Amino acid sequence: MCSFMTPSPKLGESISKWGYTFTWTDKHPSKEQIEPLRQEYDTLGAIALQRIQSIRSSMLEESKVKGTSPPTNDHYTILLNHHTEDEILTQFWDECHAVPEWVNWEQLERGQRFFFRYAIANIVGFALQGFVAENSAAPGVVEVLVRTGSFSTRMLLKRLLETFQWLIQVTHDLAAIRPGGEGHVATIRVRLLHASVRQRILRLCQAKPDYFNIDRYGIPVNTLDSIHSITTFSCNPMWLQLPKFGIKPSSGEIEDYIALFRYLAYLLGTPTSYFKTIEDSKRTMESMLVYELLTTETSRVVAYNFVECVAHLPAPVHVSRKFIEAGSRWINGGELCDELELGRPGYFYYVAFAGYCMFVFGLALLQQLIPRIDTLVIKLFRQLLHREIVQRERSRFDFKHVPHTGKTIGKERYDPNAAKACKYPPYLNYTFYDITDIGYFELVCFAVTVFVVLLVGSVIGIWLWV
Repeated sequence: MCSFMTPSPKLGESISKWGYTFTWTDKHPSKEQIEPLRQEYDTLGAIALQRIQSIRSSMLEESKVKGTSPPTNDHYTILLNHHTEDEILTQFWDECHAVPEWVNWEQLERGQRFFFRYAIANIVGFALQGFVAENSAAPGVVEVLVRTGSFSTRMLLKRLLETFQWLIQVTHDLAAIRPGGEGHVATIRVRLLHASVRQRILRLCQAKPDYFNIDRYGIPVNTLDSIHSITTFSCNPMWLQLPKFGIKPSSGEIEDYIALFRYLAYLLGTPTSYFKTIEDSKRTMESMLVYELLTTETSRVVAYNFVECVAHLPAPVHVSRKFIEAGSRWINGGELCDELELGRPGYFYYVAFAGYCMFVFGLALLQQLIPRIDTLVIKLFRQLLHREIVQRERSRFDFKHVPHTGKTIGKERYDPNAAKACKYPPYLNYTFYDITDIGYFELVCFAVTVFVVLLVGSVIGIWLWV
């Protein structure tokens, strides 16, 4: 029994959760449907991983006998080279390369364009809502992540960039998500990575049962965690993130984007029935809000480290801790941010973030009015993000952050001199930001607000004068 799950709401009850309000219906996934999913997981992926490890062990012994170089430790490469030699690996390979009959490639391509159409809003929305609210406040998810050590301030930025890399790879173009494409391969790698994390934590639990509370949080990286992750990527932008910037996606955009992530859920070994329609997906997201989100002390640690890490990005994207906190409160509401012990910034930072929202909204409006600009924006961000994030340091989603007993994280101050800290060129570190604690980016956002206010004031003044 999961002790942090709340009882099922009553039929017709109005639910308010951290600034989002909806009405509970008999079609929402209930507690009785949700709770067993904590003890379920991707069994085929888990067995496939064991076979891959067994094959590598045999190859390693053979290399020792022959005195040759040890075999690769890359799980996907071993799967690629040996999937025809093992029944389980053949089954796993065939499942990952089969295309469900409900997949419409043209629709998925439209879903990919949606991400880049609102790229600057989608990225900030994911960081401030998807990460701060969803990841840090989902107890089962966050307890797994902190045990890998990847939420230390030394490693957090790289961890976030890996997530964005995968997101950019699966949205780059249609060829990327077809079987054998860059995004398709990356998704299979992520599936094997999830199996590795689960396997490692379960083995540690055998030696030390209190290392991870399976009765409370479920199997590590369980089916419910996976469903929650898909809703975070596909549903939250539609109803919890973009509306906070003044953007309301059309029903067609919502359907296309959810269809894209339904296919990705299939590749990750996640049940797809929760994402058949817009209505099903929205109700699933709302059930996650009721059953999955609860702040804990670990949530506060992760939120603190996130803000500490992002506040030390290099120029020209310097943003202060207070700007991040203002954005988090704008999107998530004060109740959640108070529970996470985020600071209460002054009015300047809210005005600056309002400027950011005005810019995002204005650009989206311009794209709707002028299709050529929409095409240009999509092309620009597609090329820019792929070049700067994917091509600059391509991750193979290896099992870098291996859990072991005694390995946890606490609140950490960012230390630029730490051995594994993200280093930036010196000329990026001595800026106006160091003197004022105000980054160039937020100064620009503040200027946008001032410009819009003066413009609107002038228009109103002229209208009254006439």
